[in-house]
Amino acid sequence: MTQVENYKEILESIFNQEVNFKDYTLENNCIGALNNHRNFHIFKENFITRLNRINKYFYNSAHVLSEIINTAKQIGQVRGYKWAGPYSELVVLDYWIQFENLTNIKYPDRGNVNEFANSIAKQIGQQEIDLDISLDLATKKIFTDVKSLIPIHIELIDNIIDKLNDRIKDKNYLIAIDNLFDVDYLRTKKDFVYELQSGTLIDKLEDCINNKKAFYRHTLKSGEMAEFRIAYPRPGLNTVVSTIRTLEPYKLAADYKYKILDYYNKLLIDAPSLITFVINPWFNQELNISFDFKNIFYRALSRRIFMELTKDSTDMGTIYPSLVGKNLRISDVAKKVTGIIFIYDNSVIKTGKDIYDVSIFLNPNSTNIRLTRSDFDILSWSYGVKGPFIDDFYYDNY
Repeated sequence: MTQVENYKEILESIFNQEVNFKDYTLENNCIGALNNHRNFHIFKENFITRLNRINKYFYNSAHVLSEIINTAKQIGQVRGYKWAGPYSELVVLDYWIQFENLTNIKYPDRGNVNEFANSIAKQIGQQEIDLDISLDLATKKIFTDVKSLIPIHIELIDNIIDKLNDRIKDKNYLIAIDNLFDVDYLRTKKDFVYELQSGTLIDKLEDCINNKKAFYRHTLKSGEMAEFRIAYPRPGLNTVVSTIRTLEPYKLAADYKYKILDYYNKLLIDAPSLITFVINPWFNQELNISFDFKNIFYRALSRRIFMELTKDSTDMGTIYPSLVGKNLRISDVAKKVTGIIFIYDNSVIKTGKDIYDVSIFLNPNSTNIRLTRSDFDILSWSYGVKGPFIDDFYYDNY
């Protein structure tokens, strides 16, 4: 049974309806794990339990269930990291529906910008706004768009290696980037997108492999260096490539701070507008690290956005060419981020109901709506659900 055929059976057994796919040969590590109960039974059980819980909650909402099924199908219709997007939406939806006192949970929440809450999308001339989830707290309605927190540098490097592998018939080698520390989001994205388009780095790596070289150092467009290690098989030994990676949470937060700007058209002008980042060790090994590291990183990144970017008057058009002439500054965007939610998904290794570690950081400098911890008191009313850690920077806004 192929991975997709197995996944089809899982979805049909949960939603009690026929689910069809276009490509039954496609593979990725999510549906692959679901097709391997012996080695990934914890993940599979958590995945099925999650979808059963969602199905039960929205059982009487045919339109919502149709959207949920389509989202679940997308997991089985993509390669590489792309399954992370729809998977993350289901994770976030599953988290919120477990709080029994929350009401009016909508998925997805989207529409014509003229019929929706006022938004940056409307301000820059877009016709539609597409958000993922909205829900009512005790006294306020919040909106959030869901994103998988995937290290862009790792994703782009993997794309380069995939293109390299497509060229070389003999795949009898291992290759990885070495000494990766400075991963400034904007610079790294420009550097490796350029390399994907020009093909120069791929050409050089192909030449290295053809000549059995074990190391290659490449000067990127920005002037920074990218170092690669290559290992080849030796008789009687396993092929192993060893690399070094140094991680420091405050440095990583500084490198990631501009990533939030990618979601400028998901933010609202007058209503609470949050971005939710989902982290899973299968699409973010960078944060598959100690609990303390993650918490320091989450807070440091949020603080960079809330205190630093809200004071940055740089025109967004310098980063996004489509925004030239739209009179939109970095500070305008950062001030519309009411908060950031981080959900670490432990479903690969953890059993039980509380498989999510959740932290919510609220922007004390937001100009749409400013939320505080007390706005989320309703979450503590639900029995048996582990609530989030919440920080509103009330005494740390300077």
